[in-house]
Amino acid sequence: MANYYASARSNYFKVKDAEAFKTWAASLPGLGVFEKPDDAEENPAWFAIYSDDGDSGSWPRWTTNEDGEDIEIDLPAELSEHLQEGEIAVLIEVGAEKLRYLCGHAVAVNWAGETEFLSLDRIYDLAFERWGIQPTDATY
Repeated sequence: MANYYASARSNYFKVKDAEAFKTWAASLPGLGVFEKPDDAEENPAWFAIYSDDGDSGSWPRWTTNEDGEDIEIDLPAELSEHLQEGEIAVLIEVGAEKLRYLCGHAVAVNWAGETEFLSLDRIYDLAFERWGIQPTDATY
């Protein structure tokens, strides 16, 4: 049996309150933050997030509350609350379970909490729509 290993990161985006954003990010297990200063002093820094999960490399999906209960994390929804108006964060994850399964997906979320999702598996539907032939899956 093989384990799934991924890499996950976002684009750079601006947030409403840098300290509140950093506090939120630090509260999530396995979430890291990149910070890039803006060129102009009056403008806030740019931020990106990444998976710092040494086990799977995936985006955090669960956390534990004070009572030890598991709580599901809706990362795009929580992140959108921190985005400046007009900003979009794109969260990308690619991974593999050896060569049995290769996968990749991305979600874009805007400051209002609206999302768009894209999976690499969509290529099978696109190929069928274009050529009328259903390709086999790239798995074993």
